[in-house]
Amino acid sequence: MSPEVGADGLVDVVRCSPVFALICRFILASLLWGGGSAVAAEARIAVAANFRDTALAIAARLEAESSHRYEVIAGSTGKLASQIINGAPFDVFMAADRRRPQQLVDRGLAASGSQQVYAVGELGLWWPDAPGTPALDALAALESRSVCIANPAFAPYGEAAWEMLRSAGLEALWLKGVVRVDNVNLVAGLIAQGQARAGFVARSSLIAGMRNGTVVAADEEVLWFAEQAPVDQVMVLLARAKMNDAAQHWVQQMQAPPIRELIRRDGYRLSDGQN
Repeated sequence: MSPEVGADGLVDVVRCSPVFALICRFILASLLWGGGSAVAAEARIAVAANFRDTALAIAARLEAESSHRYEVIAGSTGKLASQIINGAPFDVFMAADRRRPQQLVDRGLAASGSQQVYAVGELGLWWPDAPGTPALDALAALESRSVCIANPAFAPYGEAAWEMLRSAGLEALWLKGVVRVDNVNLVAGLIAQGQARAGFVARSSLIAGMRNGTVVAADEEVLWFAEQAPVDQVMVLLARAKMNDAAQHWVQQMQAPPIRELIRRDGYRLSDGQN
């Protein structure tokens, strides 16, 4: 048999059965129109806890539009980075800071140049029964053990909260008693359940909680620090996933307008996507 190029640009197979020719044309069309790859891939996405719900929504959208499949694993940024250093089989790391993705690049565990700011988070002081408008210095009137933050050792939102507390001039002994939990989502949960009087939350955590029916928060109960403490959240492609089509698709789609709209909807600001 000898192949000839037809008028439609596809290869026609001559002197063979019509069924065989149809199969050949279908395969070639799939390769040409599908970007050269008709094989589905899977990727594991390690996500900062505050971005969990948004990542799940993104995964559902990308799975509906492609043959790829995604598993989202959420946790505090510091603990996820530690797991990656110790060999956890993740393909993409969506941190809540800049520092840890860069550390992975420096160690050769993430692809150099793949970093991008996928979202800018917003920190706020949520104090439901505050006497008037919530204020940092007014926290001194509370027992420090009734105030909650994400653990600064692992969570970038906790680091930002700690800096805000220190800037308020609160006494060192008072600061020592502030409760620290694993991630910023837990802070919102503890306040919603009445187990903490006040705490530093992410706007995204409150939005997710209100959507799920686990949080009720009024605007006047939260003091936002949009300009004082923006949280740049950086994503990086891990070195093990350089040839993983699903992981690369995830990274590429993060700048697509529908995905950016999902991110904005969930309480984040957007950057230009550059590091």
